Amino acid sequence: MEFDKKYINQLLSLYEEGESTLEQEQELKMYFSSGNYDSDFEAYASLFKFFEKESNVQFKGEAAIEKKSSRYFWINIAASICIVLGGVWFYDYYENQQKLEEARLAFETTQNALNLISINMNEGLEKLEYVEVFSQQKNNLIK
Repeated sequence: MEFDKKYINQLLSLYEEGESTLEQEQELKMYFSSGNYDSDFEAYASLFKFFEKESNVQFKGEAAIEKKSSRYFWINIAASICIVLGGVWFYDYYENQQKLEEARLAFETTQNALNLISINMNEGLEKLEYVEVFSQQKNNLIK
């Protein structure tokens, strides 16, 4: 298959933008693997040769699967317990603060009520003094 330079440039620009199809990438692969490519495309030829070479590499060893140690398991458990205990402590602290706030409001309400009673009581005592003076004057007149 004969490729012209303009068509290869177009395929390479699509490839660089990530918009090429699999068929277009296959054409590029065939073009560069044939060895009859333009010297302007030497960098791309090296890239496609590298891809071809690496696609044939196979791993011949065993995959090392790292087992989680029980130490990490216990660290996770301890962290979870700390979070739960912190949540319980915060909830208890919040509840106590709510109770203290309710008690403070009840104290202020009671204090206001007692102040009102005291004011009214003082006014009543002043009026009783007038009644007492009147009673004494009446007793003086009757004698």
